[in-house]
Amino acid sequence: MPLDDSALARIAPYVSSTTDDVFALSGLPEEVIAVLFAYYSRSRDDLRTNLARLLADQEIDVVQGSVSRPAFGLATEKARSFHEKWVVGYGHGSVAEHAVIHLALENVSIVASKVIEDLRLGSFTEKSTRYVVFDRDSFVELPVLGSKLHALYRRTCEKLFTSYLDLMPVVKNALEARAPRDESMTAGAYAAAIRSQACDLLRGILPAGTRTNIGLSANARALEGLVSKMLSNPLAEVRSLATAMHRAALTVAPTLVKYARENPYRATLRECVQDKLRTVYHPGPWDSSVTSVIGQPVRLVRHDPDALDRVLVALAYDGSEPNVHLRGLMEALRQATQPEREAILHAALERRGPHDAVPRAFEATTMAFEILLDYGAYRDLQRHRMLSPATQRLTCRLGFETPFELVEFGLSDTYARTMIDAAEAWEQIEAQFPLEAQCAVPLGFRIRTLWTLNLREAIHVIELRSAKQGHAGYRRIAQAMYRALVHAHPWLEGLVRVDLDDYMLARA
Repeated sequence: MPLDDSALARIAPYVSSTTDDVFALSGLPEEVIAVLFAYYSRSRDDLRTNLARLLADQEIDVVQGSVSRPAFGLATEKARSFHEKWVVGYGHGSVAEHAVIHLALENVSIVASKVIEDLRLGSFTEKSTRYVVFDRDSFVELPVLGSKLHALYRRTCEKLFTSYLDLMPVVKNALEARAPRDESMTAGAYAAAIRSQACDLLRGILPAGTRTNIGLSANARALEGLVSKMLSNPLAEVRSLATAMHRAALTVAPTLVKYARENPYRATLRECVQDKLRTVYHPGPWDSSVTSVIGQPVRLVRHDPDALDRVLVALAYDGSEPNVHLRGLMEALRQATQPEREAILHAALERRGPHDAVPRAFEATTMAFEILLDYGAYRDLQRHRMLSPATQRLTCRLGFETPFELVEFGLSDTYARTMIDAAEAWEQIEAQFPLEAQCAVPLGFRIRTLWTLNLREAIHVIELRSAKQGHAGYRRIAQAMYRALVHAHPWLEGLVRVDLDDYMLARA
């Protein structure tokens, strides 16, 4: 919402711009920045509005009457001279990892947000499709399409948002009839659970061009790399965002992000690989079924047959005495029975608390999954950055997911017509602008991704994303990952805290 002059004056010392969609935060307590970014997930308001409200309510402990932050002139000049010499001149880039930059990015398409969140060494909070009902005009513009296709894109997005908003009260009423409020729940908690469930069921209608907000915290070295990567991206929106991010970051750490530039190698990498690949590989027709195994949307394509021994060696070796050596350890494990080896594994996990990760020794073995999932679920799972993903371009060619509740409520035909109409418009746009056309794809359409990750991260994903509170779309993926993993490694059964149940009202 628009801020008056007094509110703008209050927030001005803490933001690099009072008008730009991309701006830096500084001069605020770290915990305040964290909570402001947390608001992105559930608040309809932008960050500057929430900041002005906190300042007006005196919920932030800042120096009263101050219109500017202290200027550390000499110290700042010395720091910048040091960085110019050692970071820029001598290549000691690790120094830049000590400078943390907080950026707010608002009105970003979901497509562009996935490029930003691919940064491994960064922290993100994004506007949630679960807690926020989106407005009718909540989509980015694509003038690059030209007048005719842009008009088609606009009509498509407007139709999608109209369907989304029209169905919202219908689905809420159906959910209330299906799962009446239990006396143990407050009216407010029940209403929130119903709203979240309705948002979950209808988010598949939202286009990937839906505008979202992101709070990003990263060290200067990582951010400079991200900006360079984004400047080398073929999408105009991503390149424009990179320029804005660079400009905002320069207000915080000017010497440490100074040389972010387009990278010609990165800009041409995909094209070079695809050109050579065409000489050896000619893919057949579009087929989503090749990824599924016995109806499951996850296929384990590679794993280590000796995974248990790899984990046991790492467990035993860590912190051992000098008389332990690898050759003797591996020989002992070869002589041990399977129950004896599994007993060592159980001993490592038996005292694990509810919030404890499994030991790092589980990183000693890796695997690869090919996953077919709707883009809304991918949007959530993509945030797991301790893995190496390879993801295809978003299209409408792999079909879409229909939540079974919409079938139960008699809304599947309406949902399908909405999705098919959008796919027809997407096809016209895709013929000329295949990358930009991604913004016209509803989140319910499927995308295929290849994950390479270690066992520790696999267990983390399964345990976190199968939990009752999770979205049904990614809960199904986590459950399928567990089944595939235990089929390959039976010794994991009972050790991974997976939730394989289904729930009528997950957020209750």
